[in-house]
Amino acid sequence: MNKLFPLLLLPLCGLALAEDNDIAMMPDGSRDMYVGMALTSRSAAEAGEPHRLSLRPLLQVEWSNGIFASANGVVGMHLSNGGPVAYGPLLAASNSRDPSESRRLRGSHAIDGSVDAGGYFDYYLGYNTRLGSSIMYDRSARGWRGEFRVQKSWNDLAPHHTLSVSAGVSLAGDAVMRERYEVSRAAGGARDYTPSGGLASAGVGVHWNYALSSKWLLSSSASATRLGGEAAASPVVERRNFFTISSGLAYRF
Repeated sequence: MNKLFPLLLLPLCGLALAEDNDIAMMPDGSRDMYVGMALTSRSAAEAGEPHRLSLRPLLQVEWSNGIFASANGVVGMHLSNGGPVAYGPLLAASNSRDPSESRRLRGSHAIDGSVDAGGYFDYYLGYNTRLGSSIMYDRSARGWRGEFRVQKSWNDLAPHHTLSVSAGVSLAGDAVMRERYEVSRAAGGARDYTPSGGLASAGVGVHWNYALSSKWLLSSSASATRLGGEAAASPVVERRNFFTISSGLAYRF
């Protein structure tokens, strides 16, 4: 089954490079732009799938005109003129879902894959520390969702190593929560359930880059997410807590 929403705790709210080189940070907290492939292991919460391994692309890049892209399906543009504030528009791809994909999803809503639009706003507290936020209009659900996080990075812990940690929350309006977690007994679900908007999830993450050479790096990450109470109470949810670990090789440019 496709994931209901992008992985948290390696969130993409704040995908901007500040023009001041002293605080320039990419989404993973490093200053690297790269492309590659990673092996990912995840435990999925929504449909109760078993642990599984998959290959996924590694990508983070920003062009000179301020447009940036990530392998997680996010594209945006950096509009601010440097300093402690960064902001701009975002486009993010949402995955689809079919209730027939899993017994646990019976009675839930089908979700159409869509490209959602919104924006981000970052505030840099100091060198390599930032508060990030984003708000998106979910075209499939016809509602709003947002993310807030704090991220701290270290580029000088040891030669060739970059480490960043982040913590954040994901919020969703009534329409988004209902599309993802509402269940109807009349449509084949285990019971009737209608959630309200509010906290969708919260979590923490860590990202580590190790430069193997001037052009190649090992990029690894781990995240842990806990669903909010309204989401966790849905019959489609088997696990309230889920985890993701990823590691791969990337070419830096």
